[in-house]
Amino acid sequence: MNTTPITSKGEQAKNQLIAAAIAQFGEYGLHATTRDIASLAGQNIAAIPYYFGSKEDLYLACAQWIADFIGVNFRPHADAAEQLLSQPAPDKAAIRTLILQASKNMILLLTQDETVNLSKFISREQLSPSPAYQLIHDQVIAPLHGHLTQLIAAYTGRDATDTDTILHTHALLGEILAFRLGRETILLRTGWTQFDAEKAERIFQVITCHIDLLLNGLSPGS
Repeated sequence: MNTTPITSKGEQAKNQLIAAAIAQFGEYGLHATTRDIASLAGQNIAAIPYYFGSKEDLYLACAQWIADFIGVNFRPHADAAEQLLSQPAPDKAAIRTLILQASKNMILLLTQDETVNLSKFISREQLSPSPAYQLIHDQVIAPLHGHLTQLIAAYTGRDATDTDTILHTHALLGEILAFRLGRETILLRTGWTQFDAEKAERIFQVITCHIDLLLNGLSPGS
């Protein structure tokens, strides 16, 4: 990785290259060309080796940017989860509220056009994982997935390490992700032309219903 000091102008160029690279890599994977990336960023092609070293290093830099983006957006939820789970008997109402808050934040992010390229990048990595996915997974996805699993386990009394609990957690996340990965289907089925604040709120209300079904359905005596 190139360790050349970055000026404010250089930082701007670097950010433009990363944004363009996420778009190109999301669309074409590592088959994306540095020439197309530089052109989309409005930068000289020589800027890529200058700031990043190689195309592979740029790819990893994109993965790190995505990990940082996810981390910043969900750090408050993660901190709240750790604090809540550290209590001997976490309040069930507080657990539900935190799960809903994190889910709403995820819905808002996944219904924004600005995050489409990020989703394409991660989706490609999910289907054909590279060391870039391991980076994202280790830094943010595994911890956040783990926190949500522990919250569901604490609410329902299940074992957080049990495979079925992990699968239930993943299924819940999949419901939310379906509104991004199945975006065109839901737009055509509903007659919506786009996701706006009102549509995101309607999606959140549906997910809230499903969260309550999951939490109550997995609880003892259900």
